[in-house]
Amino acid sequence: MILFDTNSLLTVLLLFMRVFSFIVMVPLFGTFFLPNFVRAYLAFAVSLSILTYADLKPVEVDSFITFVGLALHEVIFGFLSGFFLRLLFDAVFVAGEIIAVNTGLGFLMMFLPQQPQTTVLAGFSTLLASTLFLSLGGAEAVYLGLLKSVESVPLGSFDVYSLNGKVFLELFYKSFSTGVKIALPVLIAALLTNVILAVINRFIPQINVFMVGLPLQVMVGLTVFMLSLPVIGIVLVSYMRSYMMDFLKFLGGG
Repeated sequence: MILFDTNSLLTVLLLFMRVFSFIVMVPLFGTFFLPNFVRAYLAFAVSLSILTYADLKPVEVDSFITFVGLALHEVIFGFLSGFFLRLLFDAVFVAGEIIAVNTGLGFLMMFLPQQPQTTVLAGFSTLLASTLFLSLGGAEAVYLGLLKSVESVPLGSFDVYSLNGKVFLELFYKSFSTGVKIALPVLIAALLTNVILAVINRFIPQINVFMVGLPLQVMVGLTVFMLSLPVIGIVLVSYMRSYMMDFLKFLGGG
């Protein structure tokens, strides 16, 4: 039970730093379209909720330098936890970017200057992944992981040197390869379309292939993408379930 003394308030602040740095990293909660004060309020609400259910003991802080060191550890732990989960959404984001570039839809971001420098399909893919993530109970799993992390990694006790950097490197490779696999049907269709257009240009040079090719690439790419959406959904659901198990194990909740 936390009382309202100096160490208890500093403990709450440390918990807030852990949750806030986590929320900022995850695209589902920390997108560019979400104002900073909304993220701060959400992190504060989650921190108070964790404080209600977890049996936290006040951290002994004897100086300002000690508190700064503990706060830095919490920010790093929240950042790494959010980065771990962010790689799940980055796989879908990479797939959207690849599809947009190979279908000729990458230029659409010029017509959206108020949005971040991302393609429309990348944003759509991220929203699709977020919807599937929430439908699978991902928000509840994230909250459970944060709650268990307070027990497995008490506040102020995180040691960054205990981490294995190869784990994050393998996750990065897996995330990128998954994104390429998701975009593979559209990549193959775009390649075949370019080959057909090259053959047409070779045998019938009077045809303006550039004027014909761009709308044809968009039509073929979007058609293949729409037809492959059910398969993409099945692959993403399976990938998310296994990834969330690894995420909970990372936070100590598995």
